[in-house]
Amino acid sequence: MKRMLSRRDIVLLATLFLCSFVPLAIFGWGGSPVMTAVITVDGATVREIPLTTHEGRETFTVETPGGTNDITVDGHAIAVTNADCHDKICVKSGAIAKKGDAIACLPHKLVIEIR
Repeated sequence: MKRMLSRRDIVLLATLFLCSFVPLAIFGWGGSPVMTAVITVDGATVREIPLTTHEGRETFTVETPGGTNDITVDGHAIAVTNADCHDKICVKSGAIAKKGDAIACLPHKLVIEIR
């Protein structure tokens, strides 16, 4: 009777299994990433807020040539809570807390992005 797996098959499977861990060695084990909210107006950075270490609630106003936006940082999340633009899409988008999320107020050229 013939064997199902030869010695070469076992070596190949073991090599592929070990190679599957190479991305973890290169990119890390995925510990808690440092998240920073970057607020830009017309492409220029206005403020950077480290969300990973932020505690409590903070509200501040960002004034742009087009108007004002009230921004609230609550724990590890950030949101535009009030804006004097006509559509208020930035307010309706709610709070963001994950890396890659963004809020944009196009009339004021304001963007909040979590990096």
